[in-house]
Amino acid sequence: MAEAWNPTTWRGKPIKQVPEYPDAAALSAVEAKLKTYPPLVFAGEARNLTAALGHVAEGKSFLLQGGDCAESFAEFHPDNIATPSVCSCRWRWC
Repeated sequence: MAEAWNPTTWRGKPIKQVPEYPDAAALSAVEAKLKTYPPLVFAGEARNLTAALGHVAEGKSFLLQGGDCAESFAEFHPDNIATPSVCSCRWRWC
């Protein structure tokens, strides 16, 4: 059975790649600021993706992905996250 998720469960995972953050206070400040931002992916979108990938895994569909999803931090705003036109990355279920 999968482990129950919460915002701190990632800290218990094995670290395979991690940069050094010599200033723990600065790191904590950045993490605190990130906690105030809206999610990049909303729960309904994740559920839809899970269901659609299930169809792909069953051979009932295939996935075609393309695009460049690289927004700058200057563009980070809830309205931009919720607006698909901001990111040219698209999923197509066929």
